[in-house]
Amino acid sequence: MTKLKITFACVGSLFLLFSCGEPQTIQNKITKIERIPVVLSRSDLFETAQIFAFLQNEEKEIDEANQLYMHGLDSFKNKKDLDSAVQYLEASILKEPTAKAYYDLGNVYMSKEEYDIALKAYDLAEQLEFQPFSKILYNKACIYSLKKEEELAGHYLEYALQGGYSNLEHIGKDEDLKNLREKGWIYKNALKKGMRGMSNTENLFWLQFKRQFPKRSLPIELPITILESESGELTFVSYEFERYISEMRDEKFSREVSKGFYHFAQAYETEKFVAIVYVVKEEFLGAYAPLQYRLATFTHEGKLIDKKNIGGSEVLGGELLSATLKENFTVDIDIVEVLYENDPESYGYMDNPILSTEIIGAMQYVIQSNGKIAETEGYENDISENY
Repeated sequence: MTKLKITFACVGSLFLLFSCGEPQTIQNKITKIERIPVVLSRSDLFETAQIFAFLQNEEKEIDEANQLYMHGLDSFKNKKDLDSAVQYLEASILKEPTAKAYYDLGNVYMSKEEYDIALKAYDLAEQLEFQPFSKILYNKACIYSLKKEEELAGHYLEYALQGGYSNLEHIGKDEDLKNLREKGWIYKNALKKGMRGMSNTENLFWLQFKRQFPKRSLPIELPITILESESGELTFVSYEFERYISEMRDEKFSREVSKGFYHFAQAYETEKFVAIVYVVKEEFLGAYAPLQYRLATFTHEGKLIDKKNIGGSEVLGGELLSATLKENFTVDIDIVEVLYENDPESYGYMDNPILSTEIIGAMQYVIQSNGKIAETEGYENDISENY
């Protein structure tokens, strides 16, 4: 059973409901958020929340960042000094994160054959809206081909074509795609679907939806409330994407629209599915609104496979689910009961001290290889059998 981890904050003069601490002994503690500059270290280079928080700083070092970026580009393109290029590009990002610096950092790490780091760099370039977006998709196709993950390579080649990549001659002879081309039917199917999708607005629409969910490093712990420093990353899901989140349609056409839906994370991606986490919030409750987290899996064409509530609470005063998404495609969940000093029914939740929290149960979900989300019967299951 994992320890309960809850993140709480106070914004301005509003006080939130809970406080940090160990299970059974949580004391009522109020923390006031002060606006202080965020500092980046090298360990933060691929931490999306920290990068977006840093970008909220008022003071900028854009000129110095650009100079370091140009030195990095020179080291990479002209001097072919990959280690020096990494140092300059990472230094540029620590001064001022930019899409172009992350994109070229991905290119350098790809040249160094450090493919997993290259993918992280491309993910950040994508989140910072690098253009042309199709080039990131194409480079990811190349990486997955080099990693001999041909089905994922095919998906990303298809995405790249749909996103506007049009150099078919290069695709046909690019050495990075050799492994994919040798898987003839996967390669031909990707080309066929990708070229057909160049004018397929439905496929492009799915790509637009998917790319708005930031990729986070696993394990991912779901906070019960969002700190002010993280709020810049938590963006509203437009009702234009209701085809992927069916509850939005229910809210949109109800008598009183009350719930907001927010991007939180793209947690997993395999050859068979993409798994995202989104947040549901009762907007009329403002800073006191409980957050509910939903895990949803989709095919690479945007068709919903499965969906589960995995974190937070739907109502004030209800049981809380404290969840952690782990690398082995499992979600560990503690079921938590909160005891208040005064009866919330008559006193309310504002300034109502928490006497204790108690973990009253635990459960675990596993995302199976086909994208279905199943509850496990115990923690001893051999999850690896699914992959």
